[in-house]
Amino acid sequence: MTVTSPIQALRNIKKTYFSPRLMGIGFFAIPYGMMYFMAVKNPQIWLKEIGISNTYIGLFALASLPYAFKFIWAPAVDLIKIPYLTNRMGHRRSWLLVIHLLLILSLLALGYSNPTQEHHMQTAIIALIIAFLAATQDIIVDAYRIEILDKKETVPGISMLIFGYRIGSITARAGTLYLAHFFSWSLAYTVMALLVIVGVLATLLNPEPKRPEPNRSDLLYNTIVFPFRELLERSRLWPAVGAFILLYRLSDAMINNMADIFYLEIGFTKTEIATVNNVFGVIATIIGGFLGAALVRKVKLFGGLLLCGVLHTISNFMFVVMAIIGNSLPMLYTAIAVENITGGMSTAAFFVYLTRLCNLRFTATQFALFTSLWSLQTSIASISGKLIDSLGGNWIMFFIITVLMALPGLFLIIIIRRYPLGNRGEIESAG
Repeated sequence: MTVTSPIQALRNIKKTYFSPRLMGIGFFAIPYGMMYFMAVKNPQIWLKEIGISNTYIGLFALASLPYAFKFIWAPAVDLIKIPYLTNRMGHRRSWLLVIHLLLILSLLALGYSNPTQEHHMQTAIIALIIAFLAATQDIIVDAYRIEILDKKETVPGISMLIFGYRIGSITARAGTLYLAHFFSWSLAYTVMALLVIVGVLATLLNPEPKRPEPNRSDLLYNTIVFPFRELLERSRLWPAVGAFILLYRLSDAMINNMADIFYLEIGFTKTEIATVNNVFGVIATIIGGFLGAALVRKVKLFGGLLLCGVLHTISNFMFVVMAIIGNSLPMLYTAIAVENITGGMSTAAFFVYLTRLCNLRFTATQFALFTSLWSLQTSIASISGKLIDSLGGNWIMFFIITVLMALPGLFLIIIIRRYPLGNRGEIESAG
């Protein structure tokens, strides 16, 4: 058995995670990780502050609907060239530049909107526009990542994606809440809009990936129809795969949609939520992401999916304990640490699985379809506010119900392991 010295281990880590291509994925992932929180989660706290009901706040999650339907326009991202820019920068980078610039403008518009009862639709529409642009950003970044990394870089690439995503979410959640608390929501959104320039710089400094040119003789069919047909023709088990993608993290979506409202109701302040949930918690998620990727490489893909999913389901009972104990900072730290580490692990395993499902000829369209199904969880979770109101504010029962919702997704892992993966028709794959 070969024993690796600590120095050699550090060299291996540097070689694996600090290559220019992997570092580029990490920087692209920062604005990638900001947008859901800027469009959905932060406005929910803003609405709670001005006295909007939990039912409406829960429904605000519907602003995330573009994430669920992005597969519809994903083929256009592969097909349409940006005038002038595509010839100068390449297909993926030209799209990334335009989308990041539009996101900056949209965040500024949301920050200066007025989300009161009389004008809440204006805020909701702007949030919907941000979600549409962010969903398009997801399509391009995911396609870029899959196309520019080779197979050996897939798992490290997922780790860097999650790392950058969580840095972006720390920035978007904690940064916004601190700025809103000490200054104003308008200033908070202005600062966050300026930070999206990181995505612009990453676009300008990173290379264009090499990608197969579509067959121009039958472009519409090859770009739109065949990517979906290819998935259906692999195996008759495709409905189970779709159900798994939809259900694997549905419990988590239900809890996350109302978590901040729960914290506020049991007496935590915005700054406490920002510090514990959005700084400490995100760091815990980053650790979990690296652990999950390492676990997938160790026990193989489906074993990693099952183990990470089971651990995360068990960890969600921490919310039940917190609902019983009430306002306790040590308990909040403990619950967030356990829940977020296991959540990062299950997210990493899940992203590896979605990546392995893709045929490299159709990365943008197929990965967009998979993540659209996943994002549909957030829209389903919009009922969580109504559910807690119908339970009379019984948070203990709410969390028990949501944890039970994780069981169908775990069961489906037994079935989907027989569905072929990627280009090679693999049934089981090592990390």
